[in-house]
Amino acid sequence: MATPEDRIEAYRRFLEDHPPRRVQGVEVYALGEGPALLFLHGMAGDGSAWWQQLVHFKDRYRVLAPTYPDTRDLFDLAERVLAALDALGVRRFVVVGSSLGGYLAQYLTRRVPERITAAVFANTFPPTEEIEQKNRPLVLLARLLPERVVQAAFVRHIERVIVPAGDHDPFLRYYLMQNARRLKKRSLLARWRALTSRFSPPEPEVPHLLVEATNDPLIPESLRAALRATYPKAKRFVFEGGGHFPYLNRPEAYNAMLRDFLSSSGIASSPPSSR
Repeated sequence: MATPEDRIEAYRRFLEDHPPRRVQGVEVYALGEGPALLFLHGMAGDGSAWWQQLVHFKDRYRVLAPTYPDTRDLFDLAERVLAALDALGVRRFVVVGSSLGGYLAQYLTRRVPERITAAVFANTFPPTEEIEQKNRPLVLLARLLPERVVQAAFVRHIERVIVPAGDHDPFLRYYLMQNARRLKKRSLLARWRALTSRFSPPEPEVPHLLVEATNDPLIPESLRAALRATYPKAKRFVFEGGGHFPYLNRPEAYNAMLRDFLSSSGIASSPPSSR
């Protein structure tokens, strides 16, 4: 089993070996060939958050993971991501989104249903006012505070809440800390605007999977239940523990879950790459 040091070193090698492509103003990690899998990250991440899934699936699929540019709202963000996919020649794809990415995945499933072959809505919630109402005072304060104070508060939240829920995983801590220190306040606020944009939930006609964790510190049970009620025909996978980022701190289990979902959904893969 890989040690935390091994995983950190593997992540660094991934970044060196697979720099993102800049397409239509969007940085996209793009590897492999075959049916397309689009991975969408959350508020605190970037496209490289999915590196363990990109490495795992790249020999049989075309895997893509954009980093969100600063945009006006969710709808602007969706158009930017779709424009990047168009430029890359990606017409149809499986969408896998977590947190904000799961919210965006729901909107894409409504916006371009003809392009979605299957969907995964993970550690997320349906369109709701609950998130905005609960966090409005913090967001208003963040707009007034200096960037360094906002970053420091973000780091404290990672240390005290996110990492303990995520199995106290050293790699999870390393990744989130690295990203927290380079993520600008304007980008956090842009992502907040996306997260609080309203739309009517889709009624997916393709296979779709809901993923949740029993101890997710950011998605309370009320929102998990709301997601289940919104998509009553969905398959469901529940992590016992694992926190908000199981794709980072439980990559083997996450990859196995995705493999099973793709197989059961009839998403054929290409033969293993010989490269």
